[in-house]
Amino acid sequence: MSRQSKWLWGSQIAAFCMLAIWAAVDPSFGSLVRSEWFSVSWIQANPVRSVGIGLTAILAVGSLLGLLVQFFARSSPTTQHRSLAQLLAVVTLAGFWFALATHVDSIAWQGKRARFALRVEGLERIVAPLREEWPERDGELPAIGPFMAYPFGRPTTLVLLQAPSVAQQSVYVSAIELQDGAIKLQLTGTDGGDWAEWHPPSSQPASFVGGLSDPHEMETATPIGRGWYLVRYQS
Repeated sequence: MSRQSKWLWGSQIAAFCMLAIWAAVDPSFGSLVRSEWFSVSWIQANPVRSVGIGLTAILAVGSLLGLLVQFFARSSPTTQHRSLAQLLAVVTLAGFWFALATHVDSIAWQGKRARFALRVEGLERIVAPLREEWPERDGELPAIGPFMAYPFGRPTTLVLLQAPSVAQQSVYVSAIELQDGAIKLQLTGTDGGDWAEWHPPSSQPASFVGGLSDPHEMETATPIGRGWYLVRYQS
């Protein structure tokens, strides 16, 4: 293999690995892939990510085109066998890129699951007093601050007036639901947008209607330890 071919293959592998790792570790990647990429407003809000995506795309597309040019340039009989082997490798690589594009949201989800597995202690700090005694009216608790309880009389929803943080400057809790013994935290912030739920042994995440009569249709759920689940509902 020539030095140029090694550089092109190395660029492909580097671009593929960078994108896969980025999807797993960037808290904003999940929402990023579902947004309108490279609109003016998106670029203004994400200048660093815009540059990163642009450089990764240039590296991936440029090196792939280079490999294809090498293949079509080798037309002599002495290099035909090697060119066919390279074409097979390029097609296989294209299959890997297609698989990554198809499953990039799943990679981002598993990365989020790993991050929240490290945040169970913070979630427990918020939920522990609620497991002991669920509030029956508006009030205030040290772990969550002031809240409003709905519906009146037999509340199942706590709307928090000061969102407590689970991970500083990354994840906050905006509301808490009680459903059949399970306590569900609605998450906001950079790494929010989903729900963290504690379930007793006899309970599993499922679709539900909140205390404000808002329906939540479950899309996916994954355990993160100690009875906790990371849950995504259809928006």
